[in-house]
Amino acid sequence: MNGKILAIFFILALIIAGPGLYYLQVYHYYREVPAADAPQSLSAPGVDRQAVSLPVRDYKGIYSVSTPIGHRACFTTDAATAQTVAPYPAATPLGAPGWFDCFDYGAITEDLEAGRATAHLVQKNIAPKIDAVIAVYPDGRAYEWRQANEEAEEKRTIE
Repeated sequence: MNGKILAIFFILALIIAGPGLYYLQVYHYYREVPAADAPQSLSAPGVDRQAVSLPVRDYKGIYSVSTPIGHRACFTTDAATAQTVAPYPAATPLGAPGWFDCFDYGAITEDLEAGRATAHLVQKNIAPKIDAVIAVYPDGRAYEWRQANEEAEEKRTIE
């Protein structure tokens, strides 16, 4: 009898904890960027190391309240101006919650590898060892995310 009570307790705990953990990972830690806080432009280092101002239109973004790497955004910009921004050779888009449907990291990754989009550095060390990166398409569609930079990768290989 005591085994049945214990088993029922664990089953109920799983039934409650499973959806709770799912909710926390997919919804709770993310917030949408309010339209009033959407950037009108991004300042990025140019290929000549001078600041470049990228115009931002139709911005839709999210951020994580638990980690600086949880930022994702979709917007349009001027593709010609974006080509003057410093390239980012090790761009690796990270996944976004499924409900943030404008950001398809798989498609962005494929397009970067195939040369259909180009990756550019927006800000080095936006948080310690984390860079802000954008992928820009020739038609002006752009996607922003944050990823660990080479300093973080060096530490990982040393340990």
